[in-house]
Amino acid sequence: LLGVAVASNVRELLDTTYTDNSGNQVTLSDLKGKYIGLYFSASWCPGCRKFTPQLVDVYNKIHEEKNWEIIWVTRDKNEPDAMAYFKKMPWLMLPWDQVADRLGPLFKLSKQKYIPCVTMIDPDFNVINPEAVEDIQIEPTFFPWAKEQSLTNRV
Repeated sequence: LLGVAVASNVRELLDTTYTDNSGNQVTLSDLKGKYIGLYFSASWCPGCRKFTPQLVDVYNKIHEEKNWEIIWVTRDKNEPDAMAYFKKMPWLMLPWDQVADRLGPLFKLSKQKYIPCVTMIDPDFNVINPEAVEDIQIEPTFFPWAKEQSLTNRV
């Protein structure tokens, strides 16, 4: 039951409308059946600026075939910096006006203190890898970079 409760909580946290670089709106129901990577990063972070192009490369190669979408959750301190950085990304973004309310609870899913961070979520809203950056860098073909099956029960 704990896994179901946790998955339900993840679904609630993600249940909003996202935007892409063209200004199109995408809802959580539009992402049904997809793996989701929550990407926490910021323009001021040197490690993020180094990792983002690597993630863009992996994403562009496999996102359609693997049914994978990334949602960027900015850690930037202001909207102009966030929007300028987002122009380099081919995926979705949690809208700036929702970052204040959703960033904390979403980042807790990662169990991390630092960025960049990618938290992988399966199509049933189970966290399958709270921090996949190193996995993506070392083994980009091992999608979805799942750790243990029981991981969700410990989130």
